[in-house]
Amino acid sequence: MVPIPETKPPENNFSPATIDTSLANLSAGAVTDQLIIQEKRPLAAAPEVKPTILTPSPDQKREPPDSREKTAQSSNPSPSAQALRDLSADNRLLELLEKDLDKAVEQPKERRRLQFSKEIVDHPKVRHFLKYYSQTGKASFQILLARSGKYMPMIAKVLNDEGLPEELGYLALLESQFIANTTSRNGAVGLWQFVATTAHQYGLRIDQWVDERRDPVKSTRAAASYLKELHAYYGRWFLATAAYNAGPGTIDKALQQSGAKDFWSIKAKAKLSEETRNFVPKFVAIALIATDPKKYGFEDIRYEPPLSYEEVELQAPMTFAALAEVTETEEFILRDLNPALLRNATPPDEIGFRLKLPTGKAAIYLAKANEKTLEKQAEPVQVVTHEVKRGETLFSIARRYGLTVSGLMEFNGLRTSQISIGQKLRIFLEGLRGGLR
Repeated sequence: MVPIPETKPPENNFSPATIDTSLANLSAGAVTDQLIIQEKRPLAAAPEVKPTILTPSPDQKREPPDSREKTAQSSNPSPSAQALRDLSADNRLLELLEKDLDKAVEQPKERRRLQFSKEIVDHPKVRHFLKYYSQTGKASFQILLARSGKYMPMIAKVLNDEGLPEELGYLALLESQFIANTTSRNGAVGLWQFVATTAHQYGLRIDQWVDERRDPVKSTRAAASYLKELHAYYGRWFLATAAYNAGPGTIDKALQQSGAKDFWSIKAKAKLSEETRNFVPKFVAIALIATDPKKYGFEDIRYEPPLSYEEVELQAPMTFAALAEVTETEEFILRDLNPALLRNATPPDEIGFRLKLPTGKAAIYLAKANEKTLEKQAEPVQVVTHEVKRGETLFSIARRYGLTVSGLMEFNGLRTSQISIGQKLRIFLEGLRGGLR
């Protein structure tokens, strides 16, 4: 896959951007802004970013002076007057988007599509991001559109089943660039960038063997439930999506501190990040391009094939290597279909683990299971406990069990290689490679 070009490779594969009146002020990586889901409560306030004011039109007409005033008025509006004018336009954008979303949600399932009004499409900030994504950042955005082919059909179905417009699926593009196993520097994981606390609240399993935040289907269902709950709590879609972006704790605090009744005033008074403020026009621009790419100059997009798989319940824990042999498929394909599995095997001592196989491979697995040939082909998966003895080092223990030091440290949550006598380490044995010596 062609990597996304970036000005400087950031830590977490994302490049933040803030809106400006000049495209020259946008970074080349702005197309892949990181929007991190934060803990629901408590949350730290977002960093202060000075609000951007759109440049006044140079050909504004001079207003006649008021005879009651003692001093003549300037022909140009004051900065505060211009800011209020911009604020009014931004509020209008939110009101229109709210109506369009509500209208889409109210439609029958087969017609539940988000139709943006002309006034939304023509809003200056929406036009700004449309121009950036389709011109300056076109090469990068085309890669993301191609990647959307893998996940959007599944996401659209889940959202539709949950009573939401499928276009909300493009939030995942903003969140993760449609990379299922990505992790942010803040610890948010997966397509929908869940932190652990929120993930647990929506039933996603996280342990040393499985992280369901990386499961595209399960995390999408959780994201749909989260968005609906946020909307039920705030009553407005733009606040719900802003809370998804910055965290509900941040939005709650902003509402309490500012006393504002609209989102843009909250931003100005509580100093929410520019990233959060620009979330709405970015989302609209992305959804417009993605649903009609040719209109915006995107030709011959080579979309990745849609996610396709069958699920089976394993009769016993198995390694990826053994599963690849049994199902006559490649190991990397199994890993790609099962990104929630963190190790080279399914969880030990867990019978009936549901595993995704390529379409057509489930029958092969089940046939061999019925023939009772799996016991001969499957490698044993086992976890044992090792008590550190005098003179042993992490290196000598790893060598004894045929493991790597880094793998042993990761499996036991160790940050350094220092161990002490009597310390107990968990050892992951995988087939003969992990046999005792």
